[in-house]
Amino acid sequence: MTAILAAVGDNGPRNDLEIETDSKYAIETLTKNLANLEDTGYIGKANKGLIQLTVAKIRSTDNKIKLRWVKGHNGHAGNEAADKLTDSGARKPRDEALQINEEIPMAQHLTGAKLSKMTQSLAYRAIREINLKAAEQKNRKRTAEMMDAIQNQVEEITKETPTEERIWGATKNKDFSRQIRYYLWMVAHDTYRIGTHWLQANYSEELQKRSECPHCNGKIEDMGHILSRCETPGQEQVWDLAKEMWTKTGREWTQPWISNIVACALTKTNREKKDRDPGGDRLWRILVSESAYLIWKLQCERVIQNENTPFTTQEVNNRWTATINARLDLDCEMTNENLGKHKLNTKVVLQTWKGALHKEKNLPRNWTKLNGVLVGITPRQSQEEG
Repeated sequence: MTAILAAVGDNGPRNDLEIETDSKYAIETLTKNLANLEDTGYIGKANKGLIQLTVAKIRSTDNKIKLRWVKGHNGHAGNEAADKLTDSGARKPRDEALQINEEIPMAQHLTGAKLSKMTQSLAYRAIREINLKAAEQKNRKRTAEMMDAIQNQVEEITKETPTEERIWGATKNKDFSRQIRYYLWMVAHDTYRIGTHWLQANYSEELQKRSECPHCNGKIEDMGHILSRCETPGQEQVWDLAKEMWTKTGREWTQPWISNIVACALTKTNREKKDRDPGGDRLWRILVSESAYLIWKLQCERVIQNENTPFTTQEVNNRWTATINARLDLDCEMTNENLGKHKLNTKVVLQTWKGALHKEKNLPRNWTKLNGVLVGITPRQSQEEG
């Protein structure tokens, strides 16, 4: 769609234009689906601003414009060249990429849907879009501050500064569960209603008090505090267990903080050596993301369900061990040949957990088909029990 907008915008007067594209989505959006999109006010449509601007640009020209579909990756010279340009553009820094700053003329700017086309479902989606946009604008400063912190932390560790696009891409790593992807996205946006979110002037003193950690002398209970500094039983024990398992594989431990937790998929465990360590990289992002998400879940359960009563050390140990063993089980299950394109490579799984398993020397070379394989850290007995 961006390419079509650029082609129409760059075309001179009295020049008819034929645009070839392999995107049926773009062609159908601008032709047979356009009337319905305009009738429903583009509600729920991704990239609606770009689409509306493209439509406005097409309607503002007197030239005839023809859209023609060509099959992609089929040897068409123009299409192959366009793919190369697309790949080249994707590698450019954000400030060098194409910036679209034009506004849609008021005469062609649709601001709502036709009443005859409005349904309860459509109205609900419209309200949700408005609320999300308002929340995004409100939290833009928090997001920018978090991005800056992540970039600085990752640069300190890897000696490279990741772009924001790389950071957002890292939160969607395929090794993360859907719940963890959502959690990391929320943390990166600083969207959870904790900490300073409660310190609004129109909130009562009682509500503002929720910004403080009841176990840490009134310190602000933001995500950084919850994940790395809170003295309530939970976070320290979780990271101690993660450290024990990590060092068991012979690798050096680095204490995770909120910035490199969000960007844990960007951290390379062998950064000072030429040899790559893909197994270590994968184990690190699994270990860090699962541990951080467990700390957050324990905090939520404590506050919402347990009236802020802390978990015992034994409970934390059991929960962490069960979490990591469940993740190991999932990896084993994902090596099943019946999963087709979703199958995990057995070699990848073996490399990931090498050195971290219980009685690993007694296991066969390919242990992924065995039941009951466990990580090398078992639930410990509390001091009271023994």
